[in-house]
Amino acid sequence: MIFYKVRYLLILFILFFIASLVFIINGLANGLSMDNASSIKKMNAESFFLDKDSENRIDRSKLTMGEISEDDFSANMQPLGISMTSMGIEKSDKDIEVTLMAINSASFLEPIAKEGKGLSNKKVNEVVLDDSLKQEGIKLGQKLRDEKSGVWLEVIGFTSNQTFSHTPVAFITFDTWKEINLEPFYSAIVVQNSSDSMEDISNKVNDGGWIEKEFVVKGIPGYEAEQNSLFMMLAFLIVIAVFVLGAFFYIMTIQKTNQFGILKAIGAKTAYLCKSTLLQVMILTMISLIAAVGFTWAIFLVLPEDIPFLFDPIQIAKFSGIIAIVSIFGSLLSTFNIIQADPIQAMGRVE
Repeated sequence: MIFYKVRYLLILFILFFIASLVFIINGLANGLSMDNASSIKKMNAESFFLDKDSENRIDRSKLTMGEISEDDFSANMQPLGISMTSMGIEKSDKDIEVTLMAINSASFLEPIAKEGKGLSNKKVNEVVLDDSLKQEGIKLGQKLRDEKSGVWLEVIGFTSNQTFSHTPVAFITFDTWKEINLEPFYSAIVVQNSSDSMEDISNKVNDGGWIEKEFVVKGIPGYEAEQNSLFMMLAFLIVIAVFVLGAFFYIMTIQKTNQFGILKAIGAKTAYLCKSTLLQVMILTMISLIAAVGFTWAIFLVLPEDIPFLFDPIQIAKFSGIIAIVSIFGSLLSTFNIIQADPIQAMGRVE
């Protein structure tokens, strides 16, 4: 490595750029995932009861309120209403796209208000918004007008990281939900932990079924398409890394076949030479991965807030391990040249 500095630096840079691309695309995949489904992912919920015709899409699910009474709900089971709408801002020509989520105040579905106050079941026409809407100039006490119903809602608080289908979420109570919708409905019945009452709901509503949160998240429009596309890119990058590293080390060992033969002639064992090559690969890989992690963290710090990017240390560690294994696997091809190096032929040649 000291003698062939340029060659090994070239391999190091290639591995660094591949690892950086993997980490950056993974960060974008995580960011888009949270931007698309953070409101559902962050819910302290286990299962959702949806309309059978909804095809696991909670935004399409409509359960008749008359079939389920409020007495059926408990601290462990709560209703949820979801509707995407457009809202006008008081004293402004701007319109914003939001997802309305109707919940009961003080239930496990209500997010923590980071600013202002939370919802109250005793008051109507109040709303708690995702704080990303502050970029639109919305402030506490300001009013928003639902374009469908014409109902005005007063902003009483802001929460954070609450989005659905790439739109900020606006939390309201079911009393406000009834004001906005002429024919109010439940989008889902949400259970915090499995309980016997789940069967009671199934018996009351014949055209619905219980679905785990994982499948509700996957049913959000565009979620699976985005994630599958990005992870396919990650898979191709890792495959490319195998071939690139394998080709580099294969060519380098071919060029050094005679040296390996001479080393064998003076007593060096094949196992020692193979271990030495693999150690070099591991050193290059570790340096490249550390540099790539630092580069990705720097990208995360300088990216503007409107770009969905999430630096997840667990995911970074997982992909670092995959790249390390792939690097070692790609370099194994070069060990065949070391094994086949013939000391007699090497000694008979003039370098």
